[in-house]
Amino acid sequence: MSLLLHHFFPRNPTFGYEALRAAGYSNYGGADLSEIIAICSRIPSGNEDRWLREWQAAADRAVSNAKTSVEKGNPISAQQAYLRASNYYRTAEFFRREDPFNDELAHTLYQKSVDTFISAMKLVDYYFEEVDIPYEGTTLPGYFMRPDQKSVPRATIIFNGGFDSTKEEAWFAIALPALQRGFNVLIFDGPGQGMVIRERRLFFRPDWESVVTPVVDYALSRADVAPEKLVIFGWSMGGYLVAKAATKEHRAAALILDDGVFDFGHPFRSQTPGFVKYLIRHHWDAAANAILRLVMRTSTGTKWGLLNGKWTFGAASEADFLRQVMTYTLEGSAGEIKTPALILDAPDDHFLKGQPAALEKNVVCKTTFFALTAEEGASTHCHTGSSSRLHQVIFDYVADIL
Repeated sequence: MSLLLHHFFPRNPTFGYEALRAAGYSNYGGADLSEIIAICSRIPSGNEDRWLREWQAAADRAVSNAKTSVEKGNPISAQQAYLRASNYYRTAEFFRREDPFNDELAHTLYQKSVDTFISAMKLVDYYFEEVDIPYEGTTLPGYFMRPDQKSVPRATIIFNGGFDSTKEEAWFAIALPALQRGFNVLIFDGPGQGMVIRERRLFFRPDWESVVTPVVDYALSRADVAPEKLVIFGWSMGGYLVAKAATKEHRAAALILDDGVFDFGHPFRSQTPGFVKYLIRHHWDAAANAILRLVMRTSTGTKWGLLNGKWTFGAASEADFLRQVMTYTLEGSAGEIKTPALILDAPDDHFLKGQPAALEKNVVCKTTFFALTAEEGASTHCHTGSSSRLHQVIFDYVADIL
């Protein structure tokens, strides 16, 4: 396991990774590193109440500072403060998974993360538009961004998030660096994600092509999108979801899989004892849940992962979630992917280790496999904390393929 996971919280790698995640957005205005260090110094390891309190306080402080800058006619500083607030509110809410549909505090923190992000976007020089993407009798909320106000066809990156990301977080993950390089960006929350899970109660679905195809349809309906220069970016679990969609959806010029995932159920399966898997397979869920909940008392990561999965998959229990997630695999269908793909690998990934190599082994499309290293500080899940190097690799690849 990467030493980076233990930097902020030596005894709790889950807290450590989420702190690193928040700190990593300092490259694009989402954090001040010294502030992150100060926040973490006040949080006892594993104490989720203090985690929420300290991150919320930091976010509230950033909002207050943003308003002061607006009043003084300093929009650049206001924008930066709103971005920090959005990131900090998201981080504050992260572990609230006991009863998320009925958790008013969690919903308030999430909404503040959205609202402060939009406040920041009103102060940027880029074109920013809130969009609704038609989807099965409803819509998927999203953002469309352009480098400037000119509505001319441009290369466009579609961002597909993962197991816990929000469309607002995409600003740091890919949107700003893409805009800086002259790309459009289309971001959306799909089923199981962001606003769609919280307000519309739509859950993850294994046939993700049913989600991505309407998004691609929407992108190609716009006059400012160059249809031959469409790239789909899958982040974290999104690396699996985009690959799964690409078994049926072939209109993109390239895929970016950060990181590549062949079997999203494997990490859960590999960490579940054999006798518990036996109970789940035979639907003896009461016994399986009792054992899983004992483990959840002692592991922040296990608790959060199972609760978040139960919520976002619409599962009846932890055991039901583990049964559902086993269907999220490209076994038997990886060969149907035709689109060229950049498969990124994080050698010290604490969750998806080995999945990028498994994906590359099973596809027949043209691939570029790239492992970022521990020496670069880039070997953790999604290369968190090494954004400049990550985006260098991504946009070098895109420059070649487009």
